[in-house]
Amino acid sequence: MIACAALAAAPVARATTFDVVRSEPGVVTVVDPTAVEKPADGEVRRAWSVSVQKNLVSGGPQQPGYVRTLNEYDCAAWKIRWRSFFVYSRFGELMIHKDNDDAGWGPIEGNVEAAASARIVCDGHEAGAVYSASSIGSLVLTLMQAWDAEAPMPPLQPVAPPVKTPAAKGRSKASSRP
Repeated sequence: MIACAALAAAPVARATTFDVVRSEPGVVTVVDPTAVEKPADGEVRRAWSVSVQKNLVSGGPQQPGYVRTLNEYDCAAWKIRWRSFFVYSRFGELMIHKDNDDAGWGPIEGNVEAAASARIVCDGHEAGAVYSASSIGSLVLTLMQAWDAEAPMPPLQPVAPPVKTPAAKGRSKASSRP
């Protein structure tokens, strides 16, 4: 009975639903609709998106990681601009950070990912697909682990035991003393 009481008292992790705005074999981009900043004084809203990528670089061996981007949406004019982005390795190491020096806006129309995220950020619509996880970190790790399972690392190679070299013949320093 004590075990049941302990389980009942344990905090339960709540899952967050992340709307998928892009899903391809090597990239999944999500937005947390509950984290959209909606200022009371205007139509411009801010939201972070996270793109989990199977490979952060083109060519070479697979190097998973993720890109966290802060976008602003002018919901009245249906325009978008990115404010900053951060590129992280699969281990969470910051690789690149860049802030946008250009304050100009670009059209949402014609940009599939921007249109999908704008419908969530501006209109409050749900995406057609979602992921649920206790945190964005959990989601990032789960997606990268799924890719790892698809293309596992080669098995460990056997290592030969060290070769023993015969001791040098002759007198040792200890025996050379008078």
